[in-house]
Amino acid sequence: MSNKDQWDTSIFNNSPVIQQLKPFTEHFNQYTDWPTIINYLQLFKQYNLDIKPVEQSSITTHFEDQYEPRVYLKKELQTRTCNWHDFFNALIWLKFPQTKKMLNKIHYHQAIKREKGSNRSTLENRVTQFDECGAIIISNNKKLLDLISKHQWQELFINQKKEFEKNINCIIFGHATFEKALNPYIGMTCHCILLNSQTLLDQTKKGNYKEFDEELANIWEKQIFATPDRLKALPLLGIPGYWSKQDMDFYSNTQYFR
Repeated sequence: MSNKDQWDTSIFNNSPVIQQLKPFTEHFNQYTDWPTIINYLQLFKQYNLDIKPVEQSSITTHFEDQYEPRVYLKKELQTRTCNWHDFFNALIWLKFPQTKKMLNKIHYHQAIKREKGSNRSTLENRVTQFDECGAIIISNNKKLLDLISKHQWQELFINQKKEFEKNINCIIFGHATFEKALNPYIGMTCHCILLNSQTLLDQTKKGNYKEFDEELANIWEKQIFATPDRLKALPLLGIPGYWSKQDMDFYSNTQYFR
């Protein structure tokens, strides 16, 4: 458990969700207070990222100074300090730079085409949903992925528990999901892309995300861009080990496992 604005490095190891961000969180283990913009700048430079964290502007009067256009046009990432949401967003930029750039590119090009006062497109909504609460589920077993698509949760998490642990990797992308994991609650849900790939499963289980990041960016550019279908919902705390008491009563909660 963590207070909203309190710096606490213990959460890096206490949460199975946030543990996914190792080794990036390890840069901050010795910090006694929130990282500064200078700290973020140094870390982005260390990872050879051409995006520059900057302080958030209090007033935005021009389109090019809005959040997404500013990233795309000026390569400036507005980042609030003393803020878990932006902290986790910065770490996702480090872990998935190509995918984050692709999502930003889509946002920008959709925004410049949108008429003033009109609603966001379906594609923009999918990008936002994935950016905030998305995940990628990789498996070498199509039957397991089908169970997710069909919402067969008890079969997936109970009957196929060993297969799940061995043959599925759920990689959380959405920085808002990491923020929610500070104080987890029944109802936490990820919106997922499902991938059937032995190669990507092997790579990501070994902690190799570079090629996967490139593949994920390509999926957004070539596939989801053309057909922004609804992402697959996953009750995140059903994953083995992600909740303290995963018994039959837990998985029988149809308000969560719908």
